[in-house]
Amino acid sequence: MEILQGIEDKGYPIDYLLSRVRSRRVFYKNIITGESPVEIWRRLLKEYRWMYIQMNGALRNIFWRFFVYFELRAIFMCLRYKKREYAKIEELLCSSLLSGALKELLRGDSDMMTVIGGIEDAFLSVSDRFGGLKDMFMKDGSKGFEQVLTNIYLENTIDSKLHHTIRDFFAYVIDSRNIIAVYKHIRWQMPDYPSFICGGGVREASLRRIFERQNISGVITLVQKLTGIITDAKNIENALLKGVNRFLRKTAKDPLCMGVILDHLWGCYVETVDAGIALHGRGLDSDAIATELIH
Repeated sequence: MEILQGIEDKGYPIDYLLSRVRSRRVFYKNIITGESPVEIWRRLLKEYRWMYIQMNGALRNIFWRFFVYFELRAIFMCLRYKKREYAKIEELLCSSLLSGALKELLRGDSDMMTVIGGIEDAFLSVSDRFGGLKDMFMKDGSKGFEQVLTNIYLENTIDSKLHHTIRDFFAYVIDSRNIIAVYKHIRWQMPDYPSFICGGGVREASLRRIFERQNISGVITLVQKLTGIITDAKNIENALLKGVNRFLRKTAKDPLCMGVILDHLWGCYVETVDAGIALHGRGLDSDAIATELIH
């Protein structure tokens, strides 16, 4: 079973896509609103689908790992809605790049273990590392399954052959997730070590040392070193997301670089996150909401 669907390669040259990307950001920013998290995420998937269709085969190979990473969220949302919220599943999948077989599995009436087994089979087509996902689901439920699938995917991705810009992006994602894991374990006084993802630029020994010392200020210092942004404990996740913005804007300065495309894809995600914050903050003070926005 494949993860993403096969879409005809129309052979568009990269210059064609780059010229269209430059006008898409404003267009996307104007439409990224919604009355529910599902509607907002569907709009992101729709934009990603449009981008994927415009890419030729070579570009799709470069960005395949990126698109699958963001389809993980669609998979997880569909699993959460399996309890009779089928309209939400259909709304998500109508714009998704997931393969037809995976879509049928997610929208069908099969029991949960059958669905998890199908997801495991799809990812086993990428690597044997994904074996045992069904066992993990039975042991730790949906939350443990989501964490393990995401962590394995990131480790497998960073170990694969990647364009250097894509590799730098995923290394940053891994560092961010590891830092957030340390922060949450300290904040919530969780006694066990966080489950670190291998492959980032921040050494695991440094992360372990901060956790052992229960040193929140050490987390803040690490975030500042990684992002160049001065922050506090309440805004760690926000600073890390803004750090990706800074990194990608630098890579996008070369007009022929993959960073231009990646910057657009990530920028659409940031607009989606901000739209979700605005949705949940309706009725609250607009200045307070503004401080939470990423863009």
